[in-house]
Amino acid sequence: MITIDQERPCDDAEIENLLDAAFGPERFTKSSYVLRENLSALPNLSHVARKEGRLVGTIRYFPIQIQDLLAGQTQNALLLGPLAVSPTLHNEGVGSQLITQTMQAARALGYKRILLVGDITYYSRFGFESVLPRYITMPGGRDARRLLVWQAATISSLPAVGKLLAGWKKTAPARNWAAEDLQPAA
Repeated sequence: MITIDQERPCDDAEIENLLDAAFGPERFTKSSYVLRENLSALPNLSHVARKEGRLVGTIRYFPIQIQDLLAGQTQNALLLGPLAVSPTLHNEGVGSQLITQTMQAARALGYKRILLVGDITYYSRFGFESVLPRYITMPGGRDARRLLVWQAATISSLPAVGKLLAGWKKTAPARNWAAEDLQPAA
């Protein structure tokens, strides 16, 4: 039986081993890793899957901004990833459980836009769609064609030309950033 719960600090070593097994050492050169560098994952949305007490899956979310290069504004969003599942459990639904549960939690907390770099054939079932034909880049200019977005129908569209930046633009004293922070910056 698979159980899903919040990631704990004591899970770090097992998570790193799982990420190494899933993505290899070249994972650190990917645009999404460069974007997450020096950021902390949001603890209330970072979860792990366990089977018989052994860590077999992980998902994390990070704070990012989408900078509109034409209008000069920024919008806060979440970056989903990395998502990894033990190779012995591929096609067992563990990744789907992690995504479904954490996206429900993100929506319940008021988050309205989530981006990720991934395969549209896998992530479309969770409501993600390609960012294209918009031109939104990531650090190093890579992975733009694999950039996907899920967003609530109630928020403004992504910019036509933009780039992703690490962290959130804070418009108020530090707190648990949620729905109002994911609207276009004033």
